[in-house]
Amino acid sequence: MILKNNRTMKAAALLLALVLITSCFVGGTFAKYVTSGGAADHARVAKWGVTVTAHETGDVFAKAYDTTVKSSSSDKVVAPGTKKENATLVTLSGQPEVAVNVTYSAEGSGLVGNWTSDNKGTFYCPLIIKVTGKVGDTVKTETIKCAEKASADDVATAVKNAVAACSATYGPNTDLSTVAGDGLKISWEWPFEGGETINPEQTDEKDTYLGNQAATAAVVPSIYISATATVTQID
Repeated sequence: MILKNNRTMKAAALLLALVLITSCFVGGTFAKYVTSGGAADHARVAKWGVTVTAHETGDVFAKAYDTTVKSSSSDKVVAPGTKKENATLVTLSGQPEVAVNVTYSAEGSGLVGNWTSDNKGTFYCPLIIKVTGKVGDTVKTETIKCAEKASADDVATAVKNAVAACSATYGPNTDLSTVAGDGLKISWEWPFEGGETINPEQTDEKDTYLGNQAATAAVVPSIYISATATVTQID
């Protein structure tokens, strides 16, 4: 009877020990190193806000020049003795927060109609065109004496190339309205008289024939000057 009781006591003691050991695992956790960290940041989209304003009516040509030349219609005209200095076709504004490159093109510029000096159809244009703009780091002027060209296509090509050569680069936060001095400008002149130092190919006879073409030809000799400005973010 005593032996049986001893076995019962031993079994009970062993069971109690197992319960205590299990309780230690259930009620606690294993120790370990733990390190944590966190970070956050915030950004907004950089400002662009660039505006290219086109002068739809343009200020390159006019209906009247002083009191000596005046169109009889709503058409703008050119004639011996007329000229325009530093005309602007497009202006820029805005203060982008990125670096930009400004380029220009003159697609659509050229001569149409009978720009001729005789009844043989010899090409003749007495205009002197100047294209001014920033080329690299310097503002330069390209002078095109149309009377020295062999055709209307040659004049158009010269104007387009001169305009396309103009390009300017500006850093972030540049107010584009303050750098107008770098922008594209067009000047032109039809000298009242030619001559060796001014316009060697120009003569009164050629000018007169051209003026008669404007009065009688089916397609009146006309000149078109256009300009497009493109502002592009620099990568």
